[in-house]
Amino acid sequence: MLKKNRLVVKTAGRDSGLCIIVDEDKKNNKLQVVGPSVRKRWVNPAHLEPLPEEIDATKLSDDELIEKLKDKEAEFKAAELSFVQKESLKAKLGR
Repeated sequence: MLKKNRLVVKTAGRDSGLCIIVDEDKKNNKLQVVGPSVRKRWVNPAHLEPLPEEIDATKLSDDELIEKLKDKEAEFKAAELSFVQKESLKAKLGR
C-alpha cells in the first residue's frame, strides 16, 4: 500500500504534514518522503497515513513537485477543516 509516488500524511515528529514517497529502502524498511512542510528524509512507515491519490514524481522537477504538493496541501487542509466543522456542528445539534 505504501509505495513510491503515493501521497501520505506524516503524523509523527516535528515535520508532520502532507508529503509524497520518493524512494523505498526495502532492506531497512524505510521510506524517503518530501513535502512542502516536510524535509526530505527517511522515515518509518508506521508514522505515515496513506491517501488515495498518487502523483507521478518522476516527470516533475523538485520545484514543480513542491508547488503541486502545496496545492494539494491547501485542498487537504480545507477538506479537513470542513470535516471538523461538520462534526462539531453535529455534536452541537446532538445528531
